[in-house]
Amino acid sequence: MKLVVRGVVGAAVVSLAFEVFARLEIIDVRLLPPATVILPRALGLLADPAFLGEMWATLSSVLLGVAVAAGLAVPLGLVLGSYRHAALAFTPIIDSLRSVPGIAIIPLLVLVMGQGLQMKVTIVAFVAIWPLLFNTMYGVRAVDRVAIETARSFRIPALMTWRRVVLPSALPLMLTGLRLALATGLTVGIATEIAVGTHDGIGYVILRASYGGFNADTVFAAVTLAGVLGYLLNWLTVAASARLVAWDTRSAS
Repeated sequence: MKLVVRGVVGAAVVSLAFEVFARLEIIDVRLLPPATVILPRALGLLADPAFLGEMWATLSSVLLGVAVAAGLAVPLGLVLGSYRHAALAFTPIIDSLRSVPGIAIIPLLVLVMGQGLQMKVTIVAFVAIWPLLFNTMYGVRAVDRVAIETARSFRIPALMTWRRVVLPSALPLMLTGLRLALATGLTVGIATEIAVGTHDGIGYVILRASYGGFNADTVFAAVTLAGVLGYLLNWLTVAASARLVAWDTRSAS
């Protein structure tokens, strides 16, 4: 409850500061509307079924993309985290791929897949796979070797050792990777919608509002709601971490 109150107070302080800055009219108010204009517009968008549909279009592509990334990254991370030689063999390829900006492959994806859901899911999966992969690897490598050797000394089967020792120990970092993947995926997903000019999603709302006179209130309202969506995704992941790995202090960070 205290965290909620602090969050509300923090949001109120930021909104007030934004309001004061906008009212000074250092920047044209038509380009930078005050918070008292943006927030009511944001509430109006939340009451608009059409905008909720656009928000769901973005959210669904992000969730699908992160799910695809997890399906690839988690098994690979478990293998690379367990076998040093495999990690050394694949590290150059992984480092090369993760150095490629996600935005740079958008033109290729558009040519191959078009501007629809498949393209957005692919670009989200590409940027989300890295935090999931590396946090899974590091989580496996951080497992207490004494616990593994103890399990071996009691002749516990390897599969049970993985299920009872390795995976629970690696889970906190894996959940951290999920949290980072969702945040990165949402950011890149919306950026892709704006850059490509898709026909749905929060980015589409922002892009459309930027044309025909630049409706700044709608642009800032949509950006604000995108931030709220990102906050909710982060909060849900933190809450899941607190329930699943309450014993680990890293899950609260």
